[in-house]
Amino acid sequence: MLTNVAVLLSSCAACAVLGAAGCYAPAVDDTELAEGEAEAGDLSEDVGLAEDVGVAQEELTACDPVLPHGNSAFENQFTTTIGCACNKFYTKSSYNVWHAGHGDCWPLGWASTDPNDCRVKVQVKNSGGYFNGECRAHIEDKLDPAASCVNRCGGQAPAGCYCDSLCSRIGDCCPDKASTCG
Repeated sequence: MLTNVAVLLSSCAACAVLGAAGCYAPAVDDTELAEGEAEAGDLSEDVGLAEDVGVAQEELTACDPVLPHGNSAFENQFTTTIGCACNKFYTKSSYNVWHAGHGDCWPLGWASTDPNDCRVKVQVKNSGGYFNGECRAHIEDKLDPAASCVNRCGGQAPAGCYCDSLCSRIGDCCPDKASTCG
């Protein structure tokens, strides 16, 4: 009986130490494959293609989702999506997924091929023992070139927003109108 208690306590201590360590997954850019094409643990897809400096766009935070999980007697795994719709006139760009607390989580790729869908598909592992954890992500998007005022001042961008002097009164300016056209 005393031996079983010692084993149980040492197992709980190991779970607490290992579970608290968490997990970190490197950021993945918009060149990553869509749903069903990425495999967990394949770091070859974490290296993105360089963007031409002339067309590079500043990334903005689309969202920072947090998925609480756990509260399970036994270890189990499930797949789900976390994230949001991208900002208006913006397209998905990159994400970073990490874990806090007990259990684990890792990214499986973008949830869809839709450029305006800033959701990430993740695999979540509950540690069991009713310990809880959180799967966290930081998702960024960047300005869609079709919604930019570069070389379009005084006119309309293909995305339907405007780069003229009336847009600020009407409320239909492209996001970079002020910085590009004044």
